[in-house]
Amino acid sequence: MLSKLRVESMEEDMKKNPKNMLNEPSEVYITKLSDDERLRRDVFRSDMDKLKLFTKMLRMNSMFNKAVVIHK
Repeated sequence: MLSKLRVESMEEDMKKNPKNMLNEPSEVYITKLSDDERLRRDVFRSDMDKLKLFTKMLRMNSMFNKAVVIHK
């Protein structure tokens, strides 16, 4: 989750360089969430988001079940 300060920083970059608006932001943000924060984020998601994540998980699981691994 991006903090307000980081979002403002990206907005300022876009205002300074409007040609670069479609490109990646000039800074890369890596956020590392603890297990408690990740759980809290998942608990407070909307029901629609939870449904989307669940169906995404099911599709990924079925894809992995169909995968064939070949060792040389």
